[in-house]
Amino acid sequence: MTDLQVAKFMGLLDTAEDMTNTTAVRGRYYEDALDHAISRISGCQVQRNSLNEFKSEEVDISVSNYREMNGLRMLPEIFLVECKNWSKPVDSMAVAYFATKIRHRGCSLGVLVAAKGVTGDSAERTAALHQAGQSLAEGIKILLITTKDLRELQTISDLVNLLHRRFLDLHAAGTMTLS
Repeated sequence: MTDLQVAKFMGLLDTAEDMTNTTAVRGRYYEDALDHAISRISGCQVQRNSLNEFKSEEVDISVSNYREMNGLRMLPEIFLVECKNWSKPVDSMAVAYFATKIRHRGCSLGVLVAAKGVTGDSAERTAALHQAGQSLAEGIKILLITTKDLRELQTISDLVNLLHRRFLDLHAAGTMTLS
């Protein structure tokens, strides 16, 4: 497992949050930050900005996970990452669309990296949280990661532990969580 290179990672996040940049630039840097971190997990390879054959759906980051000892042993061999560097929480429509992308690619897992989280109340499972729960019932798992989570990372092991914890929490709670 390689080092996170915290200074570089935080610099990418800083640029992604810099409101003097265009939305496109901020989005690209957000994806760059996730690419930087995930590609350093033992056994993971990433592919960026893949379009389906009809050019109607783009996947920000596709991950090939060889499930190595120090890597993402709990997660499937292939999963997708959707980066939403929005100034507001991601809504249920965006979560449903991501679940559709996951399904269309024959995957069972997606990681939604939502800068400001998602809409809804976790106790009531409303809005986006309801959609994530519905997707889980259909066999599509969506993990939620926020910018706050990313800013707390100091090592690649922290990222691996975060993803494993969210994967377990998803099954225990029946929807994506931030615990």
